[in-house]
Amino acid sequence: MGGPLFATLVLLAFAPAADAGAPPSDAGAPPSAAGRSYQGQLDVAADESAVEPEVAPLEADKPPEEPPVTDLPIEPTQPATPTEPTWVAPKKRPVPRVLATIDGYGYPEREIAVVGRKKVKFYPGVQVRNQVGFVSPFTLDRFGNDYAEGGMTTGRIRWNPTLAVGKKFKLVGMLDLANGRWAPDGARDLVIDRIITDDPGPGQTIGQPPPRSRLILVDPRELYLEYRFSFGLVRLGQQAFTWGQGMLANSGNNVDRFGDMRFGDDGPGDIYERFLFATKPFQYRPGKIKHLAIAVGGDLVYRDERVKLADGDLAGQALVVLRYQDDKNPGNWLGGCGVYRKQKNSPDGDVYPNDNTLEVGAFDISGQGTHWLQDKLQLIGAFEAALIFGRTDQARDENGKHKVLQGGAVARGYVGNHETWLVGFDAGYASGDPNPNDRWINNFTMDAGHTVGLILFPQVNAWRTAQTEILATNGELTGEPLNGTQFLPTRGGVTNALYIQPKARYALWERLEIWGGPLIAVAPVPIVDPYTTRLNGGVPTNSAGGNGDRRYYGTELDLGIRGRIDLRNFWLMAGLQGGVLLPGKGLANAAGRTDKAVGAIWFRTEIRY
Repeated sequence: MGGPLFATLVLLAFAPAADAGAPPSDAGAPPSAAGRSYQGQLDVAADESAVEPEVAPLEADKPPEEPPVTDLPIEPTQPATPTEPTWVAPKKRPVPRVLATIDGYGYPEREIAVVGRKKVKFYPGVQVRNQVGFVSPFTLDRFGNDYAEGGMTTGRIRWNPTLAVGKKFKLVGMLDLANGRWAPDGARDLVIDRIITDDPGPGQTIGQPPPRSRLILVDPRELYLEYRFSFGLVRLGQQAFTWGQGMLANSGNNVDRFGDMRFGDDGPGDIYERFLFATKPFQYRPGKIKHLAIAVGGDLVYRDERVKLADGDLAGQALVVLRYQDDKNPGNWLGGCGVYRKQKNSPDGDVYPNDNTLEVGAFDISGQGTHWLQDKLQLIGAFEAALIFGRTDQARDENGKHKVLQGGAVARGYVGNHETWLVGFDAGYASGDPNPNDRWINNFTMDAGHTVGLILFPQVNAWRTAQTEILATNGELTGEPLNGTQFLPTRGGVTNALYIQPKARYALWERLEIWGGPLIAVAPVPIVDPYTTRLNGGVPTNSAGGNGDRRYYGTELDLGIRGRIDLRNFWLMAGLQGGVLLPGKGLANAAGRTDKAVGAIWFRTEIRY
């Protein structure tokens, strides 16, 4: 019930790693090239078309004959001087796309449009996305209501301009237009329409469906300055960031990238008014310690799953980060961070006044890397783990406040040639809360931008928990609504789950790829819906009224195919993503019956410049 509140505490993709649009380094130039004044052709051949005049030789011009010379063996008086080996430039290893995409676009410099090639560069960063898709019906609640919306189309227009002056100054912006559901503009079913409407009526709760369920005409996301001093880096302004694998802090700008091996679309993103200072205090010391970076910062939260500054919510954060990253291997790093957050939400108008405070701390460790077995064979891995603890009165009841203790972890591991084929897995864990009536909040919810599969988490569980919030505010429970119901929806994030998804990928010419694999998910603790469980006298009950002790969510089969072409960095990309969920008993109703197989398919297109 308190999981989403922490999905954005660690906001730290700060490290001074190389930018995607940074100019290539000249460190690999051979030393003999330095200071050479002329590098043209050194041998000059005679013109074969020229004709020399023939002149008869004179006797006096003939050289005297020399006596023959007999070759005698010569004993060397000293060893021969060894020949110096030819200088070979070190091979620059690229960061595999499966890792690079988590930091944003993740595309190499050669694939990014840029205006200007000297000191001043401008990156247009224009992107238009659209997806047309269909999700088959599934059960929403204990009353037997279904999600059966049929087809729809969603999309966005994004402008992410960047102005870079030299290697020190950057001005970065990001603006989304027409972000969300394009058509139809409303739901065919009144239950779904009640969840997605922006104006439910006086005193009614605004639902919290999965991302892209509503249309936002203008969404200003980023505008910040970055300056690199000799002693560190400073960023100031409105920023969206991803730390680690995006499980806890996610910019909403790292999914549906060529080679990412993920399914779904970008999340809404967490946005902050931030001051950040990062430095390498030992950069002039010998040894590996020179690669250690330290950052400190402060945030005023503009928007995330728990806070909206425009609605009167106030949340502040302080953070400190340690990150080790060898400059020679920018894709390999290990880091840890600590965050302290205190927030006060605007009054929610429920039966408990002054129940709007939260105070928590979070520790998160993360890392990723590639081990090159040979040029065409690599081991690739990444992980993130977080623990959150604190206190809150936002879900208080007749027994008082709650303590917070929850955690989660994700991992990726692959082997293969990162440009053509990979075989491996994605896995994760998010703690659950088996008892909504005790004094602890234990359910951890991953950020919706950390997508897992196509159906179970982003569709079925997301819509079910959104409907739970609506039902829990109608006063059926002893004449009074549950408190803190606004924090029940997962919005597509993973909670109370242990999952693994083996995956494989095959690509041709960096232009066409196919990837997929089965997702298997179970609940580590009973599946408890606070609304139906309380109606059932505290017996663990899921949102459909089924037995909460049955913990198998089901198996989902996902497959994607994607192709792209470019014309001078004007990129066109299109693909299909589809899946089938075979529901387990953890999703069954009160009679123990599960839905039939739930299917989904999306046709996605993107234009990028």
